[in-house]
Amino acid sequence: MRILVVVAHPDDEVIGLGGTILKHSKNGDKVYLSIITEGVSAQYKENKIFLRLRRNSCQKSARFLGIQEVFFHDLPDAQLDKSSQLEINKIIEEDIKKVEPQRIYTHHWSDLHKDHRLVFESVLVASRRVKEVFCFETIGSTNKCKNTGNFSPNFYIDISKELDKKLKALSLYNTEIKKFPSPISLESIKILARFRGIESSLNAAEAFVCIKKIE
Repeated sequence: MRILVVVAHPDDEVIGLGGTILKHSKNGDKVYLSIITEGVSAQYKENKIFLRLRRNSCQKSARFLGIQEVFFHDLPDAQLDKSSQLEINKIIEEDIKKVEPQRIYTHHWSDLHKDHRLVFESVLVASRRVKEVFCFETIGSTNKCKNTGNFSPNFYIDISKELDKKLKALSLYNTEIKKFPSPISLESIKILARFRGIESSLNAAEAFVCIKKIE
């Protein structure tokens, strides 16, 4: 199977579905990653320095997860609402043409971060001919957006054997990891995986909403 993961920022892929990516890689699936923004300019003044650090971290993490290729698009962080929806659509459409995926993973629409919501909307447009589309959650951000409906998972992937490696992959983003109880802490990520495991009678899991699945 060919998989395309479409995210707004570098590290979203590990936070949301690092264990699932590892599982796909171990199963022989080809996983590709599309990152729409550079992910640093909204946080750091010296963004050229942090851009290089963040990209290096992403590439190290991608290799560890078994990702085949990363497509960096470098639109401004936290400013996707200033880009045209058409531009974002075309970026994702081009990546879909290159990868020809059978499945796409992307953000959920009920998300506090506007970049995440806009990426989701563009994926819906660009993925008309893709057979499977699944949404992941971003801890600390998903389910925080009012009037859009909650993240109610209907699909779980067992990551009991992958959880420790997911945490290792996330630790490679050393400029982004925070101390507990921040959502972006290794302990918080582990707690969420255990909670989703409890929901699905597993030791650890990642949860998704299935948007489309065509047999």
